[in-house]
Amino acid sequence: MRAIERAARSELAALGVSAGSSTAARAALELARRLDDGPGDRSAVMLSRELRLIFADLRGRQPEDASGDVEEFLARIAAPDVGYAED
Repeated sequence: MRAIERAARSELAALGVSAGSSTAARAALELARRLDDGPGDRSAVMLSRELRLIFADLRGRQPEDASGDVEEFLARIAAPDVGYAED
């Protein structure tokens, strides 16, 4: 396994996506292998673009992390605005 494929596998693992259960993940690995083979400039640009699009799609499918919303809410209620009421 060479550098780009290894990086793609690492990214997939970080996203919690299995190549065994995701067609997009398998396509990403195939593109990574093709990039590792050292294609010409034009092909490398096209393959890189497709690989970026696949990973953007996979990231977009991830559930949103709502923990930031909770932290923001707790910070707001911990320091309430106690300004003077207007007459």
